Amino acid sequence: MDVVRSRAFDFVETVRQLPDVASILDAMSRTLGQHGFDYFCSSYVAPLSTESPREAVLAERLPAGFLDMYSEAQYVWHDPALRYCRTTLQPFRWFREAPYDPEREPRAVELVRRARDFGMVDGVVIPVISPAGRTGQVWFGGAEIDLAERDLPALHLMALYAFDRVLKLRGLPAAPQHALSLREREVLTLAAVGRSSDEIADALAITGRTVKAHIKSCCKKLGAATRTQAVMIAMRDRIISP
Repeated sequence: MDVVRSRAFDFVETVRQLPDVASILDAMSRTLGQHGFDYFCSSYVAPLSTESPREAVLAERLPAGFLDMYSEAQYVWHDPALRYCRTTLQPFRWFREAPYDPEREPRAVELVRRARDFGMVDGVVIPVISPAGRTGQVWFGGAEIDLAERDLPALHLMALYAFDRVLKLRGLPAAPQHALSLREREVLTLAAVGRSSDEIADALAITGRTVKAHIKSCCKKLGAATRTQAVMIAMRDRIISP
C-alpha cells in the first residue's frame, strides 16, 4: 500500500475518535501539511434561503480575514469552483479545472486574484453529497501543492470522511442503511485498498460488469453517491476493515 493511502487510512481511524471540528482540522494539517496544504474549508456549495453565506460553511481553517472578505463580497454566487461542484462528483484542481469565462465573469476573475492575495494559489476540491442530498465540498489549498495525481483517491477518501464527521459533530442525521452481503463487503474491501474494477473482478473470479453491479448496490444500500463515499461509510461503520 502506498504511503499517502496508508496515511489516509490512519486519518480515518484518528478522525473517528475526535471530539470537535478543531481537532479534525488539526489532523488534516498534520497529515497533509507536508504536501503544501495549509488551508482547509468544508461547506455547502450554496446557502439555503434561510442562511447567510457564512452559515453554509461547516468548518474552515483559512487565512485571517479571507472568509469575512468572501462573505461580504458575496463571492459564493460567483465562485466557479462551487458552481462546478454541482456538475461533478470527481476531485478537481481548484480554479484550474473549474471552468469560467474571464471576459464574461469579472467577479470570478476578481475572486481568483483576491485568493492569491491571501496566499491561496492552488488547491483541490472534493465535491460531496450529504445524507440529506445537499451538495457540499471539501477544499484543501495552499501556495504550492505537491501531490501526485495517483494520490487523489486517498485525498478523496479523507475529504469524505472529514465532511461526514463534521456533519455528525453538528448533530445532522445520517442516511438509513441496509446490510451488505458478503460479496459486497469483499468488493468494497478491495476497492478501499485501491484495486480497479478489473483487478477486483480478477481477484474474485467474477466479471467487471458484476463488480460494477455490486458497487452500485453498495452505494444504494449505504446512501452513497460514489464508490469512494461507499468505501468511506463502510469503513466508518466498520462494515469493512481494509
